[in-house]
Amino acid sequence: MESSKTNHRPIIQSKGTKLNDLSNAIDTALSEPIVSSENQFPIEVFPKLFKDLVIDLNKSLNFPVDYTGTAVLTAMATVIGTSVKLRVKNNWFEYASIYSCVIGNAGANKTHPVNTIFAPIKEIDKTNHNNYAGKLTEWSKWNKLPKAEKETTTEPQFPILTKSVLTNFTPEVLYKRLDENLRGCTVLSDEMATFFDGMNNYSKGDQIGVYLSFWSNQSTTIDRIGNPIPLFIQNPYLSIIGGLQPRVLVNSFPVQKLNNGFFQRFLFAFPQSTLKSPINDNESNEQFYKNYENFIKNYYNSTNVAEVNEQINSRILKWDAESKVFFYDWQKNNCDLVNEYSNSIKGEIASKFDNHFVRLALLLQMMKDPKSDLIELEAVKGAEKLCTYFMNCTFKVLEVIQNPDEYLNTLAENKQNFYKDLKHSFTTAEAIQIGLKFDIQDRRVKEFLKDTILFKRIKHGFYTKIISEAEQRKL
Repeated sequence: MESSKTNHRPIIQSKGTKLNDLSNAIDTALSEPIVSSENQFPIEVFPKLFKDLVIDLNKSLNFPVDYTGTAVLTAMATVIGTSVKLRVKNNWFEYASIYSCVIGNAGANKTHPVNTIFAPIKEIDKTNHNNYAGKLTEWSKWNKLPKAEKETTTEPQFPILTKSVLTNFTPEVLYKRLDENLRGCTVLSDEMATFFDGMNNYSKGDQIGVYLSFWSNQSTTIDRIGNPIPLFIQNPYLSIIGGLQPRVLVNSFPVQKLNNGFFQRFLFAFPQSTLKSPINDNESNEQFYKNYENFIKNYYNSTNVAEVNEQINSRILKWDAESKVFFYDWQKNNCDLVNEYSNSIKGEIASKFDNHFVRLALLLQMMKDPKSDLIELEAVKGAEKLCTYFMNCTFKVLEVIQNPDEYLNTLAENKQNFYKDLKHSFTTAEAIQIGLKFDIQDRRVKEFLKDTILFKRIKHGFYTKIISEAEQRKL
C-alpha cells in the first residue's frame, strides 16, 4: 500500500498579485497534476468556500489539510444532522453522520484545526444554552409558587436543552441528548484514546454495541434499572471526531473492536508527515473564515428539524441520472475489492465504504448547494476521491494495528509470557495447560486464542502462532 502525505504544493502569492486573485491562483495550482502517487487529501473536491478556508489555514497556521478537511466534513455532518437524507433506493436512506479520527504525533496540530472548524457550532450551542437557562429560571420561579397561585397562572413550558457538541458526558447524558435533540449530536474528543477507554468502563453494558447502532441511525432502546419505561430513541444521529497518536492505535483498537465492526465504521485521516511545524509569518484571511462561519450559522438557522406524525421532517434528496450511474459503477468496483479481501478485515472495511460513499456525496452536495434536491455528478466524483483517500488511510492504520510484534508488546506481561511459552503449533488443551502457569484461566485462554493478530486457527482445537520462534527471540 502506498503511503499518505499532507505536504501539498505551496501556493505562493507573487508580488503585485491582488488579494481577490488569490482564489484564481488556488484553482490554477490545484488544477495542475500533482507529480506524486501518494495518498493526499483531495481538497479539490470541496466547493470553493471550504477549499479557500482549508488552504488558507494550512498556509497561515500550519493546519494540515488532512485534519482540517476531515474536521470540515464532520462539522457539516453536525450542522446538517437529520435535516436531510439521501434516498439511495426504496427502503434505503442514508443520513450524513460520520465517525472520524485524525491521527498524528503530539504537536502535529490535530486539536487546533478541529476546534477552529467547530467554533461556529459551539457558538450556536452557547446561544442555545443561554436561552435554555433563561427559560429554566422562568419555569423554576413558577414551580416555587404556592399551589393556589399556580392554579391562577399558566405553567411555562419546561425547556429542552438543544446541544450539538458533546465533550464530557456519561452514557445516560448522551442518550438523553440524542433523544431530545432531533437534529443530532457530535462527540468531540481531543484525546480519542480516553473516550475509547471510557466506553465500557462506565458500566458492564456493551457501549460499543450502542455506538454501532447509532452509526447506522437505527432506533435504539435503552433499558436501565430504576426506570420502568425504557428510553426509546427513534432516530439517533451521532457523529464523532477526535485525535489519536500512532503509538496508542493498538490499545485503542484491540481485536474486540476489530471483530465487532467498530473500527470499520471510522474515517481516518493519517498523513505521511505528522511532525510539528515551525511558526511562519503568513496571516490568515479573515474573510475566508467569516464566509465559512456564515454558511454554518445560516444553514442551522434556516433548517427547522421537527417531528411530523412521529417522523422527523427530513428533506429527501435523490440521485440525478448521471450520479446514479456513477455510484452504481463505483459500487460494482467496490464489490470486487470486498470479494478480493473476503473473510478479512480489509474486506469488511471496503464493504462499509458503500455507506461512506453515500454520506460523503450528500455532504459535498449540501456544501455546494444547501437547497439541493438532487445529488449531482460533481458530488459523487468527489465522494469517490474522498473514499480512496480515507480507505488508504484506514488500511494504513490497520497495518499499524496488526503488526504482531508491536501488538504483543502492548499486552499484559503474563499474556506475553504465555504466548512465548507456547509451541509454534499447539492444541487448545495444551494452551489451557500452559495458561495455568501464568494465572490465565481456561475461559480466558479460549478467548485469547480468538485474537487473529497473534493466532491462526488451523482446524477445530488446533492453532499456530503468527510470530515465529526466531522473531520472538528478537523481541
